[in-house]
Amino acid sequence: MVIGISPNHCTEDNLYKLNKAYTEVINRAGGLALILPFTPDENLIHEYVDMIDGLLLTGGLDLDPLLFGEEPLPGGGRLDPVRDNYELALIRYADLAELPILGICKGCQLMNIARGGTIYQDLYTQRAGVLKHLQEAPRWYPTHGVELDHQARLYGIFEKDFIRVNSIHHQAVKDVSPYFRVAARALDGVIEAIEGIEDRFVLGVQWHPESLWENDQDSFKIFREFIRESQHCQGR
Repeated sequence: MVIGISPNHCTEDNLYKLNKAYTEVINRAGGLALILPFTPDENLIHEYVDMIDGLLLTGGLDLDPLLFGEEPLPGGGRLDPVRDNYELALIRYADLAELPILGICKGCQLMNIARGGTIYQDLYTQRAGVLKHLQEAPRWYPTHGVELDHQARLYGIFEKDFIRVNSIHHQAVKDVSPYFRVAARALDGVIEAIEGIEDRFVLGVQWHPESLWENDQDSFKIFREFIRESQHCQGR
């Protein structure tokens, strides 16, 4: 199963960047990781999607508030509009092909925006009483708890009411697209996972399981299920 992975973008140095944990966990879970270079050419993006069996959207910089109809607020950070527009096109073609999609951190937020939802530009200035979601502990260390919805597909993967996750974000899903349902929340009520309401595997998680999987079997289960679902698209 070929899994297309969207890299990060270092605009100043004209480089792609990607934490190797993304490719390592995909390969270990039984997939074949393929990094998809940016392009504005929608014909090429369509060809990318024809080549892959699943799409992994990775973490990165903040999302442009213009994408969900808002003006920028002071708490927002650096943007990469080139990447945002590229990944929105990837999502559109992946949806048309009915590919499994896994979105991590920024990827989760972008999936929601692509389907008409919104995000908090900055949790700490837009929502009262939030936990520390931008941890200063190592990436591999889970710092806060998440409660899973029993009706969610994600609960079926973990078979647990409660897990602990790493948390490296200051933006988060706000208004959930009608295409999604909430699968998990932090103890402060912040949405930590969304999933598609249809049968197809479309999952977004706000934390970084790619940095936890070597020491946490629950995190590995997410990727294993993603690869399993991507098998159905192989050779389509």
